[in-house]
This record gives sequence, structure tokens and C-alpha cells, in this order.
Amino acid sequence: MTTMNRGVRALCTGLSALLATTAATAVAAQQFPSEPIRIVIGFAAGGSTDTNTRALAAAAEETCGTEIVITNQPGGSGVIALDTVRNSDADGYTIATTPTEISAVSHMGLSDITHQDFSAVMRFVFDPHGFFVTPDPPYDSLQDVVDAAKGGETIRVATSGPASPYAITFEDMARNTGVTGQLVNIPYQGDAMAIPAALSGEVDLLVTNASNVVGQVAEEALVPLGVASDSRIAILPDTPTLAEQGIDVTGGSIFGLAVPAGTPADRVEALNSCFEAAFRSDSFNAYVEQSGVNPAYLGAADYDAYLAAEYQRYGELLEQLGLAQ
Repeated sequence: MTTMNRGVRALCTGLSALLATTAATAVAAQQFPSEPIRIVIGFAAGGSTDTNTRALAAAAEETCGTEIVITNQPGGSGVIALDTVRNSDADGYTIATTPTEISAVSHMGLSDITHQDFSAVMRFVFDPHGFFVTPDPPYDSLQDVVDAAKGGETIRVATSGPASPYAITFEDMARNTGVTGQLVNIPYQGDAMAIPAALSGEVDLLVTNASNVVGQVAEEALVPLGVASDSRIAILPDTPTLAEQGIDVTGGSIFGLAVPAGTPADRVEALNSCFEAAFRSDSFNAYVEQSGVNPAYLGAADYDAYLAAEYQRYGELLEQLGLAQ
């Protein structure tokens, strides 16, 4: 064999290996996700973030074609879980739930985490906040709560964290009604702990998503005093809005998914596609019907823009409330 022939053969062998590697890489990319996906939830098991995410994840195991593992890392108003995900490999296999707190914690000096640390995948639920008490006296209306606070009483309010959207909504209500300082936040690590605290009498008032306590309201274990929505909601049709009671306050909780900033765009697109399919699946819609949550889909680009707008809005609101650092 001549030197030239040996050179040509070596060149062909090298090209074949390169083509094989390129093809294998392309196949691997096309097959994403090809291993289990991990979703990290920043609140305790059993709360609204946990139950909503698990319902979506159960449907997404089929639409994404892979196992989805849920990890709960409660604490710090969701910051611990968000920090875990932002420091994970930007490969699309580790996803954060993105609670409303992502728009607030940096403004409050609790963390340097913002939406800019992530690439949005989708929003799937938006739930309005409600104000709830046990059926025992002394509060039969939000005006009773306000009157008690103006009379010097300290009202203990259960929320899911110091920077939780519930805390911000009730602080906004307190400012609006002139009782700032008399409504005191008692933060718990998620709704799964805050709701039992309200039921046991540990606190005087509970602020949470209306859908979280539909069962307790139906059993008359909790009484709704108002909802912070633009209009009355289907699951509590007899409960007046705060606006109807002369309180110009609205508030709700977002539930979404995001991956670390720098995740390849094609992987973000793939996740958006398969999780949107899960959102529109019969099984997730059955969960929506049973739970009373408010489905509110936004795709990756729209959700990213929404988070940027919410970050600015919360900055302005927290400044007005004196909660910004």
C-alpha cells in the first residue's frame, strides 16, 4: 500500500469517527430528555406549590417520556430551593418551581436571587388570595378584623413565609385600612403548616390561596372573609372581594417552572413543549376541576416577560409598604 493510500484511509477513518460522533450527539439532543428530570419545590409537601406541581409532573412523565423526581427543600420563602437550582448544571434536567416570592426576596434583602438567574419554562396556575378565620367569634368580617386592630389588638396572621405573596397581600391590606403594625406575620414553611396552625387557633387569621382550603370551607372549619381578586371567584361565589369591602387590594400566587440561566434554548423549548402538553392533558384538567385551582398558562417567552414585569411591580409595592431593603 502506498503512503498516499495509507493517508487517504486514515483520513477516511478520521472522518467516519467524526461523523459518528456528530450523529450520536445529534441523536442525544433529539432524545432530550433521556434521563430523569428533577423538580425542586421550595415549600413543604402537602402545600399548594407541592400539590399543584406534583399533579403537573404526574402528567408530564407521559408527555415528556421520562421519570420526574420531586424534591422538597422548604425554607427561606422558597430561596433554598431556588438557590439549589440556579447552582445546578444548566442542562435542563433540574427545574425549579417559581413561586411569587422570586419577585420579592431580593427587594426585601432576603436573597440576591431574581428571575434573571433562570430561564422561564412556563406558568401553569395563578390563584387569588383569600382571608380566612375559624368559625368562632370574634371576627365575622374583614371590617371586624380592622376594627379590632384599630382598637389595639394584635392580629396574628399565618402565611407561608416572611416574603410570601400572602404576607405582602395582607401588609397591603393593613396599609390600605390604616392598621399597619397591628397585623403581625407568623411565617410557616408552606401552606401545609400554616393551614393547621389556623385551624388549631395558633393564629387569628390565615391568608392563603382560596383553592388551598376549599375542603375546610365546605366543612365549615374555616370561614372566608374576603378574596383579593378583581371579581368573585367560582369556588367561593358568596365571598366578597376586598374591593367590595372598600379595600383597594388585589393579590395572587403564581406557579411556574424555570431552569438555570444558560440552559440551551432547544432544551427550554423541549421542556415547554412537553410540560404544556401535560398542562392540557385530561389528567391535569381533572386535578384542576377537583382542586379548584385557576389554570393560567404562559409559554416560555411570555412567562419570562411576566416575571420581569412582576419583579418591577413588587419592587415598587414593597417600597410603598416600607418592606424594601
